[in-house]
Amino acid sequence: MLSVAAINVAPVKALGLAQPHRVRLESEGVPEDRRLFLLREDGSVATLRTHPRLTSVRPDLDLHACTLGLTFPDGSVTGSVLEPREAVGAELFGRRRNGHVVPGEVADALSELAGERLRLVLADRTGEGWDEGPVSVLARASVQQVGTPESGERSARRFRMLFEVAGAEPFVEDTWIGRRIRIGEAVVRVTHALGRCLVINHDPDDGAKNWRGLHTLAEHRPDLTLGVIADVVEPGEVRVGARLVVDST
Repeated sequence: MLSVAAINVAPVKALGLAQPHRVRLESEGVPEDRRLFLLREDGSVATLRTHPRLTSVRPDLDLHACTLGLTFPDGSVTGSVLEPREAVGAELFGRRRNGHVVPGEVADALSELAGERLRLVLADRTGEGWDEGPVSVLARASVQQVGTPESGERSARRFRMLFEVAGAEPFVEDTWIGRRIRIGEAVVRVTHALGRCLVINHDPDDGAKNWRGLHTLAEHRPDLTLGVIADVVEPGEVRVGARLVVDST
């Protein structure tokens, strides 16, 4: 039986992952996922390619309370109320990201860590922050087949996918392209395989470059894909442990 083994949400693009027990999957994705992003001094979006150390910071986003908290590797904590100011936008991977700048301690603390001024931006709507699609899915068995420096549950976090799946055969996701999958209360349609980038070379917890990830992946997957991207057909709640049912057609 296929089931959701873990849910990974990145409230702030390029920062560490949150692992909620359940999420609400809306038509454009999870409202908290990549809901905020960081703009560099040149107006470009900060990513793990440019600032891998940012993944060591753990965000805690509460959209209802309009607050964002951060926990840094040394245990220090800071936070800001989300009070958007001027409108801004940026292009990344061919997509326009629109939002409003959020001043405060979070932006100041991240700027100090990054070594350059960063502006924290709250996206105007759900879905502004994702790159390939609103839903990403990866079987843990696929990660195990490729092999990473980590072991157990930690290994799949390197790939920063929304849903990690248990009970699947390695690379079975390839057979899901073009098909519908019921995940908990939601239904998604898998559109394409996800091409990987240099980000997988970095440790998921501290950002250190500690693995020849693309080289290793190429030994198993010459096209450098791992996991799949899907659109949302029917919104709904998804919990850890929820069943996945793949359309047989």
